[in-house]
Parts: sequence; C-alpha cells; structure tokens
Amino acid sequence: MKKLSRSIKLALFAGVFTCLTPLHVFAQQAEVNIAIQPLGQALNKLSEQTGVVIIAPSRLVEGKIAMATTGKLSAIEAVEQLIEGSGLKAHKQPSGAIIIKKADIISSSIKRASDYQAPMDEVLVTGLKRESSLQDTPVAISVLGGDELKALGVSDFTDLIGSLSGVSINSAFGGPENSFITIRGIGGADDYKPNGNPSVALHVDGVYQTSNAYLSMPLFDLERIEVLKGPQGTLYGRNTTAGTINAITRAPGDSLNGYADIEYGSYDFVSGSAAVGGPVSDSLGIRVAVLIKQGGGFMDGAGAGSFAGFVPEGAEGIVPPVADPGKRDGFGDANLFAFRGTGVYDFTDVTSLTLRYFVSQDRGDTRQYDRVAFADDNPSRNAGENSDPYEFYASEYYSHEIDVSGFSGDFNHQVNLNLNLDILFALQNSERNVSGNGDGTSFPRFQYNFDDKLDQTSLEIRLSDSTGGEFDWIAGAFFINDSVDFTSNWTSYAVLSQYSSPYNQRRTSVATFGNLDWNISNDLVVTGGLRYTKDSAKFRGQNIDSDPWGLSVFETTFNTKANFSWDREFEDSNISGKLALQYFVNDNFNVFTSVSNAYRGGGFDGTSIFSEEETFPFESEQVLAYEAGARFVTDRLNLTFDLFSYDFEELQATARLSNDTNGRTNVGEATVRGAEASIALTLYETSGYKVTFNTAGTYLDTEITEFSSNRVNDVINTIGDPLPGSPEWSQTAALNYQTSLRNNITVNARINYSYHGEESNRLNAGEGNTAPSYELLGVRVDLTLANGLNLYAYGRNITDEVYFLELNGGSRLVGAPATYGAGVSYAF
Repeated sequence: MKKLSRSIKLALFAGVFTCLTPLHVFAQQAEVNIAIQPLGQALNKLSEQTGVVIIAPSRLVEGKIAMATTGKLSAIEAVEQLIEGSGLKAHKQPSGAIIIKKADIISSSIKRASDYQAPMDEVLVTGLKRESSLQDTPVAISVLGGDELKALGVSDFTDLIGSLSGVSINSAFGGPENSFITIRGIGGADDYKPNGNPSVALHVDGVYQTSNAYLSMPLFDLERIEVLKGPQGTLYGRNTTAGTINAITRAPGDSLNGYADIEYGSYDFVSGSAAVGGPVSDSLGIRVAVLIKQGGGFMDGAGAGSFAGFVPEGAEGIVPPVADPGKRDGFGDANLFAFRGTGVYDFTDVTSLTLRYFVSQDRGDTRQYDRVAFADDNPSRNAGENSDPYEFYASEYYSHEIDVSGFSGDFNHQVNLNLNLDILFALQNSERNVSGNGDGTSFPRFQYNFDDKLDQTSLEIRLSDSTGGEFDWIAGAFFINDSVDFTSNWTSYAVLSQYSSPYNQRRTSVATFGNLDWNISNDLVVTGGLRYTKDSAKFRGQNIDSDPWGLSVFETTFNTKANFSWDREFEDSNISGKLALQYFVNDNFNVFTSVSNAYRGGGFDGTSIFSEEETFPFESEQVLAYEAGARFVTDRLNLTFDLFSYDFEELQATARLSNDTNGRTNVGEATVRGAEASIALTLYETSGYKVTFNTAGTYLDTEITEFSSNRVNDVINTIGDPLPGSPEWSQTAALNYQTSLRNNITVNARINYSYHGEESNRLNAGEGNTAPSYELLGVRVDLTLANGLNLYAYGRNITDEVYFLELNGGSRLVGAPATYGAGVSYAF
C-alpha cells in the first residue's frame, strides 16, 4: 500500500502486531541514535528502531530537518526531540501510534485531544484487517469516532441510520426488535429472522455477529465505528454483499484514564455510563465500562378501544375476549444494563493477548406500531385511532427480554520483522423473548411471541507482512459455528387458533483467504484477493396447530396441511475475489478502481413455517461489483467521491409461494447504481477559534430487473421497482464551532442535519408500504473546563418533524419527536 509520503518511507503498516502492540512498549525506553537529517527520513529510522507506527504527512515534514537525538528514550520522547522547533507536535493515539500534527492546531486555548478533528490521512482504520490511514484505504469507508458517536446519541447499530448517508433500517413485520440494515440499497429484502443471512456483516472488535438479532446490542465506550460500504467478500466472506460495520471498543490505554457521564432527557430518559482503564503492572492493562439506560418512552397507549371485550362471532364462551389493559402514558421506556471488561497482557514486547467479556440485559418496552386514522383505514382492524402517530391501541403493552453475553480474545505475536500472527476467537450467546402485534392494533388478528436462543463460536487465524515493502500480504483461515433454537407462537382470531413453529438450525462455515498488495512503485498499487468458503446447515422443526378452541381454520387460511415436521440440509461453496488498482497522483490526491464478487449464503426460512414448501432451502445470492473512487486531502479539506455498480443474481427475498403463504426464496435479479461524496472542510481557524463543516451524500438508482412468482400480477408490478430500503437521496451534514474562554474553558457547538429520501420496506410495495422522505435537525453544546469536567445540552429533531421509519399497510412505526436533554461528564 502506498505510503503517506513519496519522499519518506515510514513504517506505517506494521500489521496486526502494531495494531495491538503491547501497552508497555510505548512507555518503554529504547536506545535511539539518529543524526541530523531530513525529518521524514529521521522519523522513518526512529520507527524502525522502536517498532512504533509514526504517521507524518509529507505536507507537514517536507523541507524540515530533524534535531539530533540520542540516548535511552521512549518513542514519544524521541519524536518530540526530533521535531523540536519545527512547528509540529506529536500526538499519541490510543492504539499507540504517533501522529505528527501542526502545533498550532492543538493550541494553548484548545487543550483536549478529543477536540481535534484529524485530517483524513491522520485517521487510523483497521477495515482491511490491518492498521492503515483512511486516506490510503481504497474502499468506501466511513468512520465515526467515540466523541462523535456520543454527541449523535449512537448507542446501538440501528442508531447509525441518522448518522450516515446511504444507510437505512427496515423492521418488516417483526417490529423494531426484529430489524435489518440496508447499505447502498442492499439488504432491504433481507430476512429479520434469527437464522437469516444479513447482507450487512456486523462486527464488534472484529468478531462477526451471525444474526440480525444482535442489531439491538448496546454499543458503548467506543473508540470508533468503521462502516465499509459495498461488497467485502475477500477479507470478510459471506453475508457482506452490502458491506460491513465494525464497532471498536476502547482499550485500557497506557496510562490511567476514564470518564463518568450522567444524562437526563425528555420523557424522563436517564442514562449513565462510566469507564476506567490503564496499566496495573508493566505487563497487564485492564479496562471496565458500564452503561445504564432508563425511560424515554414517547408513545401513549389508549387501551383496547372499541375491541375491548371482543369475541369472534360464533366463538362466544370459547375464545377469550380481547383484554383492555387501560391507558398508559410514556410507553417505550428503555431498561438496559451493560458491562464490558477488557484485559491486555503482554507476554513479551512482541507477544500480547487481549481478552474481553461482555454482558447486557434489556428489559425495556417494545416499540409499538400504531395505525392510521379510523376514517382512512379498514374498520375491522382499527380500534378508533385518531391521526396522532404517538398514540396507539393495544390489548397488551409488550416488553421484551434480551440477554447477550460473550467472551472474545485476540492473540498477537510478531514472529519476525516481516511476519505477524493474529488469532481472534470468540464465544457468544443471546436469548430473546419478544412479543407484539404487527398490525398496530388491539385486535389480535396475528399476535406473536418470538422466543429464540443463539450461540456462536468463531476462530480466525491470520498471518501478515505489512511492513511497507514491495509486497504487503495477509492470509488466513476462518471458522464459525452458530446454532439457533427458535419458537414462534401465534394467537390469531383470523385463524381462530393458537399455533407455533419450533425449529433449530445448526450452521457451519469455513474459509481460507488471501490478499496481496503489490507496490509497483511509490505511486501505483495493485491489490488482488481470493477467498474460498464452504457452508453447511441443518434445519429441523415442526409445525403445530394446537387448536385449543376446536375452531381452527389453519389449513383453509394457509391452503396447506397442518401438523408436520421436517429435516433438511443445505451445502454450498463459493470463491470470491477482488482486483483493485490505486494510483497516487500526488501526496494529496489518489484514485482507485476495483472489480469484485461476493455472495450471501443460502439457507432456510425461519420465524413461522406454515407449509412444507417453506422448509426447502434457497440458493446463495451472488453480486458482481464495480467501484471507483477518488480521495483528496489537505490540512483544511478532505474530499471523497465514489461511483459504484452492482449486479445481483439469485436475489433472496420473501415472496408469495405456490400455496399463497409467504416464504423465503430466490426471486430474480436486480441492479444497483449510485454515487457518494463527502466533504470535510475547515472554514475558519485561529489560535482560539475553529469552525468546521462536513457533509456526505448518497444517490441510488436501484431496479428489480427479473422477478419470479406464481402470481402474474406480482411479476408485472415488481419488475422495474426499486429495491426496498433504497432511498434515491440521503445526506448528512454537521457544522461545528469551537472557541475558548478564560481560564482554559472550551465551548463547542454543533448543528447536525440529515435527510432521508422516500423508501419502501418490501418488494412489490404500494403506497401503504412506502415511507415519505424526512429531514432531521439536531444541536449540541459542550462546555469543557480545564479540569476535565464537561457540561452539555442537546436537542434532537428540534423541528419536531413527524416521520416514519416504516409503513406496513395501515400500521406505521413513527420516529422519535423532538427530544432534549442535558448531562455532565468528567474525564481524566
């Protein structure tokens, strides 16, 4: 991969070893002997002598001479001596890398390192499974740092929707606790069921999350979130046709550090979080973090309304009447506790082990659908709704039980100067119980209770040489095994019965992969990669119509036989590849292009099996992807531009089967064409003031080009439609103003804007399944004292725009109204 400067050769990429180099290495002293010479050359020699990553953009070091530096020094001490008098400043990242910046950027009036917005070529990412600068990464990647995530209110994967352009969320029938993410229009036809194959590969600290069930996993004490857009089949494998999201938690750090934060907001929302970390010995560093969330429910329940006491005709005295739970204000409260412990142990200077344990318990209210006004709806399903989207009718106020826990480890060893070993392993499980009524009504036409248990075990072993020579490479093997035990229970007045589908799925995936960067010259890099994957799955279960009232019309309703069992198997293999070319026009501007393929694994439908046809496997989905992009960066401007084109075959989606039930199957072909651009600009900067602006936008043109169905009208109406979850336009923007007052008090004010275009939530969508476009505006002000105390206040959706995350016929899922809050935090 091309270095940050053509005139200097820094040890920028020390692979996995330098990504998680032992904590004490950075504080440990080494014999340094560097004579007077060009600064870039001196920093390169220092990096070789200490083994520490040093990032110094050529625009900063060009033409400067290093001071002579000798003696037993730590890496940061040596760097500071080398750059003395140069007008530059050294800043150490949490990962241990040292970044060279302009001294006047971190002035006496702006003290906190977190206040500094690094240029693109100073931001470290690990999206390519090694440490590199954002500027040099030849893929479309968005990075949100920990402070920005806090300011935006991001606390789980679903919160990313309002923070990134080209990203959507779809809840389908299963409600907001059964959702899936779309990136660049890919994934909108996904399966929310726990045994499904999501198009977006979720990761936490590099650990792949096998199910969309982990979407609501709490995210806290984060270093950053990296979002790689577009297919990532070579390095990440199956189920990455839309991209990958990796949440990276904070490491202990090489000195004592931590924070405590408490926040109060609208609708009695209370949140508290705290973390502390640092070395406890020369070899061991530990960090613990906790998060608590309570309240915040903005919906009002009106009880069962006109359906209170209702019994289907002819079932009086047999079927229990619809219960009336009474009115309830402030429904939708959070009730969450999460804990994470991290330990880093250094066996030697070149060998370390990171262990993490995570647990969360969520007992909050389940976000509720409401229905359109009575006058605009089918009276047989409407309990008397008015036009207020924040009021709903229900026969029960549902809450959920979601428990997630996991243990992971990352072992790093530098075998020799040019060879690094990285082993990542994890055990994780989840248990969930979620209930609801997808119609958003008190009438239990189809009332569900989903009970699932997930377990996964994964192992990844990588060898790499990323020292910046002619060839940088990575090779590895991957194994994952996951199991799902799931029961969907239904109470249906339409079917006049209670029925269920208990099943279990056992799935195994193994892969080998390799990626090679050929640095043909200091300006030209060719990248090639291959991955071979083999998948297998076993799917067993039953369909049970318990018919407790002796009135069941199950077989008539679903045009199928009830009470059957199945035992199916599925196997598949795939070879994914990528070829990319990157050219550095100069130190500030580079362009790249690539062609790749990826796939989404085949498998089985889940949730509710009403017919034997639904038990048969569907095939893997294939995508051929073309990408091209450009990156331009100066000390005041970051500009990115990307073009992309995807062609899908064997598109997976839920469609009507031959017996007129819904089932997961391969429905046809689709195309995605689009463009993305982002700008980050420093508008004004002096010793005490700084104004920055950034914006990103995505344009999508998606089309279903081929569709298979036994229903002729579905074929006619679907071909030519856009894919679900693919708004034509989406945009985010932020304006940030920072200044300093007396006594080293810093004020930071931020305005956030987002636009999300019209989008459907399913194939063959009509007006009732297409959510209108919406715009959201938010503000936040921070007052930071010199002692680390921070006072803040915020407003989200301050224009109080009524917007819908989803429309599903007459039911709708409304977004949060205007909310305000304030908090106090202390960092050390």
